[in-house]
Amino acid sequence: MNNKVKNIVLSIIFITFLFTFMIVNIVKKDDDISYSERRKLEKVPKITYDSVINGTYFSKLDKYTTDQFIWRDNFRKIKIDIDLLTKNNYNKLYLYNDYIIEETYPLNKESVINVTNKINNIKRTYLNETNNIYYSIVPDKNYFVNDDNLKLDYDELKNIMNSNLDIKYIDIFNELSLEDYYKTDTHWREERLFKVVNKLSKEMNFNITNNYSFKRISDFNGTYSSRIVRKDIKDEIYILDNVNDINVYNYETNGYEKVYDLIKLNSLDKYNVYLSGSVSLLKIESMNTGSTKDLIVFRDSYGSSLIPLMMNGYKSITVVDTRYISPSMLSNYIDFNNKDILFLYSTLLINDSFTLK
Repeated sequence: MNNKVKNIVLSIIFITFLFTFMIVNIVKKDDDISYSERRKLEKVPKITYDSVINGTYFSKLDKYTTDQFIWRDNFRKIKIDIDLLTKNNYNKLYLYNDYIIEETYPLNKESVINVTNKINNIKRTYLNETNNIYYSIVPDKNYFVNDDNLKLDYDELKNIMNSNLDIKYIDIFNELSLEDYYKTDTHWREERLFKVVNKLSKEMNFNITNNYSFKRISDFNGTYSSRIVRKDIKDEIYILDNVNDINVYNYETNGYEKVYDLIKLNSLDKYNVYLSGSVSLLKIESMNTGSTKDLIVFRDSYGSSLIPLMMNGYKSITVVDTRYISPSMLSNYIDFNNKDILFLYSTLLINDSFTLK
């Protein structure tokens, strides 16, 4: 076969491939959601005279074409794998022993001080000598990896917090390891937090059970799965097996809910199964604990999976997330007298705290 014939054959194969590729893209049913990216995908934009003139139609069409491109996840994975191989990270994410970890650096001292100011404001406004007040810090996964990676100055973070807060600090860093966190998500795993709860119970003087029983309810692809396409790295969600006689009142919906909102297993973020996810104000009441103690927890999302393990130790636990409710409104819902108070915040929030009201 001479070169001319070879070129013709190759050209025909190439044109056939492009034509087939184009046809498949056209006839392929559009996807509604990208589960790997945990977001809704663009739909075909409506064409109007105004949208064509002002350019919004072409902008939306470009986003639609990009979102609905066939084999899009495969091409994303190739790009991500190349970056991980050549740069050792992809958009500040890197792999460490099959754990996807986000590079959190440097320490934002202004943000840390902002957290202490918020805590001190709540303390001045609502708390008194009838309260036992504590705070604890949840380390992110970076804390547990080797020193070759950029990470926060955790000692300095603690020093700033301690020097600006006249509150008892409960250090839980040594009660945790990398294995206590999800591989594909920022959060820790409820079924691995017994040592943390045990430390809190001793420092705060409340009782816990030694007979935690968990059951697996779902597989889990966390927030990092949307940024690194790695189907070989998997997680699972476990919850307490027996949570009877527990009432959870949601002040946002003015109704009672479950400790574990199983409907959230159908959402893009299954971690929201714990206490229904990001909710501004909840009150959990335990009917058969025998405890006379009440607790108020100021928390971020890490508290959602820890607090169910503390329910046996308190008659009631009020859960507050001041990212979604102003502290000035709390007196409308909460009597602070004679309550234990726990401020529980992750290093991720402390280092980026300006969402706190």
